[in-house]
Formats: sequence, structure tokens, C-alpha cells
Amino acid sequence: MDCQFHISHLLACMLCSTIFIMSGCKKFDEPAQDSATAQAANIAIADLHTMLGGRTVIIDQDIIIGGYVTSSDKASNFHRTFMIEDASGGAEIMAGLYDLHNIYPEGSYLTISLAGCAVGTHYGILQIGTEAAAYSNYPTDYFASRVLLDKHIKCYDLHHTVAPKPISFRDLQPSLCGRLVNMQSLHITRLSPSNENGEWSGYNIFADNEGNTIAVYTSTFASYASQPIPTQEVSITGILQYGKVDGVDMYIIKMRDEKDCFAGN
Repeated sequence: MDCQFHISHLLACMLCSTIFIMSGCKKFDEPAQDSATAQAANIAIADLHTMLGGRTVIIDQDIIIGGYVTSSDKASNFHRTFMIEDASGGAEIMAGLYDLHNIYPEGSYLTISLAGCAVGTHYGILQIGTEAAAYSNYPTDYFASRVLLDKHIKCYDLHHTVAPKPISFRDLQPSLCGRLVNMQSLHITRLSPSNENGEWSGYNIFADNEGNTIAVYTSTFASYASQPIPTQEVSITGILQYGKVDGVDMYIIKMRDEKDCFAGN
């Protein structure tokens, strides 16, 4: 990919930023207890994302991020990837395996050693994987083997269920992409063009009472894809994204399962 370059091009900036962060610039999730057991993260997810500036980078330095798992592929709306979050932001891990909820359960704390990984941005989210082929339209590729995942990822017996961040339309901003969020008082206002039966499959548009809109994405492979969308006012939880929907750039919520939508507030 013509946007890829090695991290040495950013080394001076990275080292300075990392030192500044570790001296107290920004707090990020690192287990307060059992710190001798868990490998220490040395950069916050949001700071790494900011330094990339939209580029795809091949990491060749000893950079480690940490976070708690916030997604599940049990309902198949997340496919071969999972999400982690620290106090600063979220990231998508291109695991490339199935049944990831058994390997990295929601709420598990893990660290990722990024040396040798490709790191880029997809749908507004920091994405971590291997180097993508030159012809690929994606910033990174899947790890695709348990051996490679275990080389980079350490999972610890530390658990914390990350509560979704309550947000409204006025709160929407790029830095929230990758975070687990919750929006209340939404109602279905437009179905996906391929969805004539009022089902979850596709990009369906929800609105608040002031007419602000956000898309909610459901894969055709999701276990609840053919279930009807509630017609009453709902609260929706999921991972925030940003991308094109029917040719228009907009924010998107990707639910983990059907239970992420419930009637009322």
C-alpha cells in the first residue's frame, strides 16, 4: 500500500510522546493491582491513533497497548475481529479466527506487543493486524493463526466489564470511534435499501426526536439479522464507527448482539 511506511519515520515523535505520556500526560487503563503480573502498556490507544495521522504504519519498535475486551463474536456481527478499549479510546484487533469470545471473553484484560504489526485506521477506528497486500483496500490484514496471536497478545486473569459511554448526537466526534457507546431515545426512520421487511440486516438509519440520524449496522451473517427492528423508541449500544452509508459519510453503531437494542431508555 502506498500509504504504508515504517515507524522509524515517526520515531523521534513517538519517543518524545511516549515519554511525555508515561510522565502523566494522559491516564489509560493499566491494572492498578497485579501490575507485576500484567505487562505494562507504554502508550495510550488514542495517542497512538493520533500519531498515525490516518496513515498505515509497520511498527518496528517495542510499543505496547493494553485494554479490556468490549466486543463478542458470539452473534456473528463481529467477524474474526474483536475490540479492546482503554480509558483513552478503542482499537480493533484483526484476529482472523472464529469463536473469539472463547479466546478473549468480554471484560478480559490483555496487552498487545505491536512490534512487527501493521497499524492503521478503518471506519475511524485504530486497527491492528499484519501488513496488507499492496492491492488490498484495507489498512491491515488478519493475524489468522493462534500462534501469531499468542506471539503478540497476552491475556490476563483480570476482568472488568466496560460500561458503554452514554452519548448524544452533540457528543459525536472522531475520537470516540472504537469506543463502546450508548445512545438513547432513538427510533427507526429509514431501512437499508436491501431491507424491505423491517429486519436488522444492513445499514438501517435511526433518528432522535430532533431529526439527527445515525446508522446501525448488522451483518447478513449475524444470528439476529432476520429479526424485526423494534418500531418503538429504543436505546442502542455498540461500537462507534464512521464511514460511508449509501454514499454519505456518517457515524455508525455496530451492535454486538440483539440485546444491545432495547425498548425505552
